[in-house]
Amino acid sequence: MYTHATRQKDPAAACALALFGLLLGCMLALSAFGAQVYRALTAAQARNNASRAALSYVSARLRAADTAGAVALGAGPEGPALLLREKGYETRIYLYEGCLVEEYAAAGSALAPQNAQVIARTGSFSAAAAGGLYTVTTDAGTVQICLHSGEGSA
Repeated sequence: MYTHATRQKDPAAACALALFGLLLGCMLALSAFGAQVYRALTAAQARNNASRAALSYVSARLRAADTAGAVALGAGPEGPALLLREKGYETRIYLYEGCLVEEYAAAGSALAPQNAQVIARTGSFSAAAAGGLYTVTTDAGTVQICLHSGEGSA
């Protein structure tokens, strides 16, 4: 009959059990580290996509307004503004309180940043025109848009 008192302790079994515990601990630590790295990478990718989306949006808006005299530069509350004109109204894109915003209003009316819609957060925005080539710069980079309708108005 086998009893607890007659059982011998096997040093190889204890070593195998300790090795298994060490392996299990390493796997848990690597899983936690991998999850942390994945979380950081996806957050960075989301920030990058959001910042590039602003440039893509402005570029698409300029291309959509590509008709003679429809695009101009104006003054915004914190620097330049892009003015996209159409039948007595204009869409204004400018920097306001750390955000790139878009405002739709009657042409020539005063700016109303409190009514503007936020496009994206950015610390800088500049727009310049040279003939039909518009250069727009934000924190995410620079994009150049060539208007096919000819020169924009200043």
